[in-house]
Amino acid sequence: MVGLILARRGRRAAWGLGLGQLGVLAVVACLPDLDFLWGRHNMETHSLGAAVLAGLVSLAWTRGGNPRLALAVTLAWSTHVLFDWLGSDDTPPLGVMALWPITSTFYFADAFVFEAISRRYWLPNFVSHNLYAVVKEVVLLAPVAAVLFYLRRRS
Repeated sequence: MVGLILARRGRRAAWGLGLGQLGVLAVVACLPDLDFLWGRHNMETHSLGAAVLAGLVSLAWTRGGNPRLALAVTLAWSTHVLFDWLGSDDTPPLGVMALWPITSTFYFADAFVFEAISRRYWLPNFVSHNLYAVVKEVVLLAPVAAVLFYLRRRS
């Protein structure tokens, strides 16, 4: 989504970013969920502070050579925080620690735009619920992505 927002016509798809870098942005947008590995989901990695840190890591990785990529990484990470904030969290604490490290307060939009992804694999509706959640996300986001893609191709 970030790549399409930043995209411009030509050989390079977004702010001088190539298609491989757009793939990297898609992966970066998923990285906040690595916190499942250490049992702190929706905490520090689901914050704007972590998004800025990811951008700084990108800048350091490219030795300061691609600040546009660093900004795109920050924005891609931030979209994950935004979408989880708009989600239907069902595991306490509710929400995301969006303003870490400034505060450890959890923020929850109470908007229920996106379904909670169940991690309770033993429940009978585990597969059907998660499939419904993914399909709902695609139905909500694919038209936005298609419009952005269309507008960028026209300009």
